[in-house]
Amino acid sequence: MKRLKAIVGYTAAVATVLLAVLVPFVLIGRFSQVFASLGLHVDEMYSGGPRVRSIPRAGYTIDVHRQVDPHLLQSETSFVQLDWRPVATLPARVDEVVDIDGDNQPDVHVTFDAPRDPKAKLKAAIVALNPKYVSMRNLGVERRSALIVRVDDAILVRVPLAAE
Repeated sequence: MKRLKAIVGYTAAVATVLLAVLVPFVLIGRFSQVFASLGLHVDEMYSGGPRVRSIPRAGYTIDVHRQVDPHLLQSETSFVQLDWRPVATLPARVDEVVDIDGDNQPDVHVTFDAPRDPKAKLKAAIVALNPKYVSMRNLGVERRSALIVRVDDAILVRVPLAAE
């Protein structure tokens, strides 16, 4: 009887450990479905907002994103994100006049070097041709609303909007 209790006890312990190890793998699909149904998404202050249009250029495109405005408790200013992609086809020095709002009038003049080294520091200059936007010299990664950064195969430039 003692031996039977030991066998049943050890068997139950092994089964419990196996169950504890296997349950996350079995339920991960269900957890994923529940998480996806919550409707959570990355805040636009980080993602740059949805793309509204692309401007084709010789060998690359400039993606223009929707204007992003800060939410409650966010201290950043409003901005528009521009993506130059793919990096491999960009000229060594990008010097572009961009129509952000799609009215066929130039809004900003953006200049930056596009080094082949993905870890190289980037600096940009933005000259506002429309009073809605802010000119910036020596733009780096100081703020989320005004930056230049390389992400995967694109160089992102965020153009801050002037205070209204």
